[in-house]
Amino acid sequence: MFYNRSTGTMPFPKIIVLLIAVSLVLCGMIPILTSSISVSAAESRSNWATKAYEQNCNAVVCIQGDKVDELNNSSKDSGKSYNGMGTGIIIDERGYIVTNFHVVEGIRKIQVTTFDRNVFTANLVARDTETDLAIIKINARKPLKTITLGRSYDLIPGESCIAIGNPYGYAFSLTDGRISGIDREVDVNDSLVYRVAIQTNTEINPGNSGGPLINVDGEMIGINAAIRQGATGIAFAIPIDQVTDVAAKLLGEIAEQSISLGLKVYQEDNDSTSVPRGNHFKVVVESVENNSPAAEAGIEKGDIIKGIGQYSISNKLDFSRALIDLKSRDEVAFSVQRNTETLDFAVCLGTPHVDKLAQGMSRSSESIRTSAFPKPSGAGFAPKTATQTKSNLDDLVWDTLGFQYTPMLTEEYKRTFAKYLADRPHGGVMVKAVREGSLLAKNNIMTGDVIIAIHEWAITSQNDVRYVAKNWSTIKTTKGTVEIELFRDGQLYFTEIPLK
Repeated sequence: MFYNRSTGTMPFPKIIVLLIAVSLVLCGMIPILTSSISVSAAESRSNWATKAYEQNCNAVVCIQGDKVDELNNSSKDSGKSYNGMGTGIIIDERGYIVTNFHVVEGIRKIQVTTFDRNVFTANLVARDTETDLAIIKINARKPLKTITLGRSYDLIPGESCIAIGNPYGYAFSLTDGRISGIDREVDVNDSLVYRVAIQTNTEINPGNSGGPLINVDGEMIGINAAIRQGATGIAFAIPIDQVTDVAAKLLGEIAEQSISLGLKVYQEDNDSTSVPRGNHFKVVVESVENNSPAAEAGIEKGDIIKGIGQYSISNKLDFSRALIDLKSRDEVAFSVQRNTETLDFAVCLGTPHVDKLAQGMSRSSESIRTSAFPKPSGAGFAPKTATQTKSNLDDLVWDTLGFQYTPMLTEEYKRTFAKYLADRPHGGVMVKAVREGSLLAKNNIMTGDVIIAIHEWAITSQNDVRYVAKNWSTIKTTKGTVEIELFRDGQLYFTEIPLK
């Protein structure tokens, strides 16, 4: 077929094709231009509030449950029952959620609904009644989206903000307003005072409590907590700096029920002007307990904690989050910055709430030093998992000393070597394998031996063995030999092996 230039007409078959195409477009089967038009319209309606909501809504949950107002001298199952509601904020992908304590106080069954409409039953795991904050936990089937944290110390009255919450049960509602004032002291009741509250005219209603107040950068700056009864446009939020401090403390207390680390940290402003958004702080080691897992691994006062296991550490909340769910005798990788170096350690976590056992007891005097613990080699390797760190260091032990080992459990050590505990209470490591032709093999060290000292160092953990291996080439003795103290078949033995 040919198009007729003089008449401008089109032969019939092509007209039919054109009509069919138009029909398909009208029926939605050929979306000509529709997607670009809708995108353009969405972009034209988008603003900072829509972006902040989109960025954080998946980290907000709705909380509901039956509350009971107990009558005087009555049981928990009596009294007036009503349906309570509120909001929570996911601060850890494993399902740890921060909210107001008054939201979950008295709830018999805490029901949590996530933004994707999955419903969970939560447990109250920690609370701080003085600040009206609490941590609840859900068992999520997959990692959850967490809130974007900001700061509240530099808030300016007049800056814009939004709230996301569950007002009157209308889930994941957005309201907007401005910061009206800062550092307000608000008497909530006879036992509760918010001492540094943020005042906002953002619409807050019953059900908003526990939800985030978010700034124009999409960062959470507070937890919505209260309204002024009888007033319009006066609501209050707990500032995020206080929230993160309390949440870090509560999660740290949870971790301390399972592990002992032996260090204290503090948070200070990150003085770098080039840090990414959100990295407002750095976490610095304030002190390290003698003979603690942290000390044995080589972590020192003044180190800046950059990573723990899979977690990047930007603030004290990150530090506490990284420690929860760990157990005693777990090994976890710590990455620290010391001066201009980045160093990595495998820390063998201790058992909580036990008396510290003395280390480095002498055979006859005090020839085993207690002040010498593993120190970083400064070799520059930077593994980020305990397995990688442990593998590198234990390969060094295998190559240098020629054996594999495992720590002996404290209770087993005390039971097996009870008669020696007065002089040697510190524990040891059990030999699992000896490399043929190694220094230890040539001197009859055997599988099953429990090594408790090498040279001048007490051997109580993996970290002690690794330290000896790293420093083997620098050991100096007058005889050119190193003494090893060990138990075999319940008896104490000494042996000497050559340095070379």
